[in-house]
Amino acid sequence: MKKKSWVSLTLLFVSYFTFGWKLSEFDVPPHQTWFVALASILLLDIVLSFPMRKTKALIRGWFSSDIGAFLAIIVGAFLAVVIFAWLHLLATCLLLISAGVLARLDIQISGWKNWRAFVILTTISLGGVGLGGAIEFWSKTGRLVFS
Repeated sequence: MKKKSWVSLTLLFVSYFTFGWKLSEFDVPPHQTWFVALASILLLDIVLSFPMRKTKALIRGWFSSDIGAFLAIIVGAFLAVVIFAWLHLLATCLLLISAGVLARLDIQISGWKNWRAFVILTTISLGGVGLGGAIEFWSKTGRLVFS
């Protein structure tokens, strides 16, 4: 790997570390919170590592019918309400996505294949979330074991 790509990977780790810290502070049952977080991290890493080649044709086909356009407008309006209601969550998600995209671009410039990029992104993301959540839990309770 190039020397400059370590900067983007460090930014990725720090952003996910902060996300893990914030995630551990929620008043939601931990198994639900962490399951959704881990699933979304894996989904984001899959999307970044294995881009869809036919995305343009899929979007064009969706908007060509009246039903598809109508559903897109309804979903867009719903997403706009959710975005305005939870702006702090949107900012966190945008930070994680942009850090992931930056790291993926550096990995791609280094010439690594998709599977290796997926493993690197997933390892750094999950490591950052786990370490951030564990340190926040330890600082709050003084225990190292979740029970």
